[in-house]
Amino acid sequence: MNINMNKKRYLKKNITWDEWFAGVVDGDGCFYINKKNEISFELTTALVDLDILNNIKNKLKAGSIKSRSGSNSFRYRVKARLVIENIVNRLNGKLYNPARINQFQKVCNILKIKIKKSPDLLEVPNGYLAGLIDSDGTISISISKTDAITSQKPGKEGKIKRLSQSRGYNQIYLKITSIYKEPLLLINRSYNFGTIYTEKKNIKNKKPKDKYHFTIRSYEDFSKLYEILDQYPLKSAKMHRCRLSLKYFEYKKLKLHLKDFDTIEYKTWLDFCKLWFKYNF
Repeated sequence: MNINMNKKRYLKKNITWDEWFAGVVDGDGCFYINKKNEISFELTTALVDLDILNNIKNKLKAGSIKSRSGSNSFRYRVKARLVIENIVNRLNGKLYNPARINQFQKVCNILKIKIKKSPDLLEVPNGYLAGLIDSDGTISISISKTDAITSQKPGKEGKIKRLSQSRGYNQIYLKITSIYKEPLLLINRSYNFGTIYTEKKNIKNKKPKDKYHFTIRSYEDFSKLYEILDQYPLKSAKMHRCRLSLKYFEYKKLKLHLKDFDTIEYKTWLDFCKLWFKYNF
């Protein structure tokens, strides 16, 4: 009985990881095929999210992680055929980004692996959302008004000061951005929360494309997100801000951000602001 239970837990843990992995790959992953039909898989993240690449390398027990010259980012790369096959089997039937699906189909044709169709909706809860946030998500607090002196203050200290003294002119939000609408619609329809808006292409860019943004701002949506990520946590530093998100709403409700600067209540708000900027996103 215990053996069967342990096996079920092991399988569930692997499926959950694969779902998360698919979300990350839809955001930041890529398959390459050279002229010799040799396949490589790559995934790039910012320095602050290096834990994502280490997690993937440890899980797959293969590949290399190297810094990219001229940018504050790191790249995971693997070429071993058996590992590529392992990656393909984990992702099969779980991808939604049209560009990634196109690459995946070509890889499957070379490896002679039958392609599974991804479901129209996720079976929720699901690790895919966490992966997509880890790769393409932003959790931030926008500030709509600040004074001339505070607005010029540089670095982390400036960010803390602007937020802590913004009074009622701040708003928390989560945003997932992509040039492909499909993954965002999937999240919106599967979980029935958030909104999607279109940022029209900038014709001044060399390759102008529309951008799509999935956003949440309300306490209700953040509460729902918190419950989801409690079961399927992020593996990046963004989880730090997710954990703080409900505190933001609690302190705003108590109006701590509006108290006089020399009060204990305001000190609590200031401590929150310092915690918010613990990592350099």
